[in-house]
Amino acid sequence: MFKTIKEATQELDRLRTETADELNHLYDLETDLQNSFSETLESDDELTTLGDGSSPVFENIESREAVLENIAAHEEEMSKHQSTLDTYEGELLDQSEIDAVMSDVDTFTDQLIQYRENYQAALSSQDSYFVSLSENGATYEDFVDGIQSINDERDELREYLLVLDETLVDFGESLDQLQTSIDNQLTEDE
Repeated sequence: MFKTIKEATQELDRLRTETADELNHLYDLETDLQNSFSETLESDDELTTLGDGSSPVFENIESREAVLENIAAHEEEMSKHQSTLDTYEGELLDQSEIDAVMSDVDTFTDQLIQYRENYQAALSSQDSYFVSLSENGATYEDFVDGIQSINDERDELREYLLVLDETLVDFGESLDQLQTSIDNQLTEDE
């Protein structure tokens, strides 16, 4: 039983780390959006690549959507390993340590879902904005308003990231504590 709990704990730690890496990758891609947009503005006077979907901004959006899908897959996997922890009925591990990890998984995945939903909405509005720039009626005001909207959405998403970062730290601490207890128990059993 300990080995199953240990494996689940190790997998949760791996998924926590990989999710943090994905969030960092998402941030890096978001930063690259400006370069992609500048490249489009410099190379496409008529902005036709925004209308036909061939501008690098759309590849950037698709890349970020793929990262969001990876994060969603991590959420599902975390829930599976959380279920394994939930099956523990022994007395050799402190139930409060297991409960802390399970609570952190719940909190983390709930926050990730909210972040992903908001991020997906931001990607949809970015896609619509870039396409709208290629339309004949697009004005300089539309251009400026769209950039401001993208910046506002980015700032809002960063607030979610700050909360996620705090949760990641708490989650890591509760996992470390449980892993230490499991390792100590396994050492005693040898």
